[in-house]
Amino acid sequence: MRRVAQAIMDRSEYTDTARNYERYGLFFTEAIGYRISPDGSRTLLFYGEVKIDADN
Repeated sequence: MRRVAQAIMDRSEYTDTARNYERYGLFFTEAIGYRISPDGSRTLLFYGEVKIDADN
């Protein structure tokens, strides 16, 4: 997870500010994890995002 966060900080693009957080995101060529649906199925994730407190 730390490597994903570092890659996002190094190469991401600013996407928006919402609720006092600046948001940055990055698409990866390899899966960085997965989302588990309520039915138990898994979807690979290729997009990561970090939120940074815009006031601090």
